[in-house]
Amino acid sequence: MKTIPVSIIIPNYNGEEILHRTLTSTIQASHAYPDKTEIIVVDDASKDGSLDLISQFPQIRILRHGVNKGFAEAVHTGVNGSVYDVILLLNSDVMLQQSSILPLVQWFEWKETFCVGPLICNEEGRPARVSWGLSKILRGEIRKCNWDLEDAIGATANGTPLKSLYASGGSMAFRKDMFLALGGFCSIYKPFYYEDCDLGTRGWQRGWKTFFEPRSKVIHGHQGTINRFFAATNIKRIKRRNRFFYLWLHLSPGKLIFSHLPWTLLRFLSRVLTMDIAYVLGLFAALYSTGKIIKLRSKFVQEHGKRSLETIIRQIQC
Repeated sequence: MKTIPVSIIIPNYNGEEILHRTLTSTIQASHAYPDKTEIIVVDDASKDGSLDLISQFPQIRILRHGVNKGFAEAVHTGVNGSVYDVILLLNSDVMLQQSSILPLVQWFEWKETFCVGPLICNEEGRPARVSWGLSKILRGEIRKCNWDLEDAIGATANGTPLKSLYASGGSMAFRKDMFLALGGFCSIYKPFYYEDCDLGTRGWQRGWKTFFEPRSKVIHGHQGTINRFFAATNIKRIKRRNRFFYLWLHLSPGKLIFSHLPWTLLRFLSRVLTMDIAYVLGLFAALYSTGKIIKLRSKFVQEHGKRSLETIIRQIQC
């Protein structure tokens, strides 16, 4: 199996409490990988003892932001400062298994591979559904599909590529030049959520593929920056707003007009009655940015083509 040098990038903001296990597992996995690696931590203006902790690992290179810029900008700083052509991006609360890098990197022997995602498990070892970006459009909404791990492992063993709409931004390997050609994560999704889904979709629009690799396993502690520093209601509002952004950018005009908009109106009325404030505020926040979405949608069509989200999903399911 051919190997490729890998740059491992870990964005960090006030991660002193959770970072040690991530750094330790990353170093162990990099030592087990039979090619060159570099480990970069991008510190996004932490105010805790993160820098002192990271400095205990001399093999890790630190890139620092003077002011907090957010997840996407931290990733961009790491990518621009990296040496190698394949990037492995990890959240500050993700632990690599020792043998997890090689199964991901093998996919980059294929020129059309853009991104690969590992099997993501929680602390108890249960697989997360987000590991494999299988999705469907139902009643104008995007929904995650269920999948069976044994079936996925069996398909991989038989040489069947497991195509995925996207790979989770918390643990993904991608080709650096393609990431840069796409402009990286789209800033409209700041501060978090759906930037990874959007990135994978724009890759598919250019014919660049994302795969799921269940033979690579990571443990996601889910104690990262979002849950530690943002209120639950605010997280729900931003997630809902960004889901609207994503659908408005990538659904076909017909699907938007005749499916998404009517169902959104019905859902809005229902959520008002049930006092779902996060949904209502998320929708209004999205509507406030309609002008930006229209301009960005036009830009994406010019850069990536007119392939709609539903067309890409059908291609993945083939």
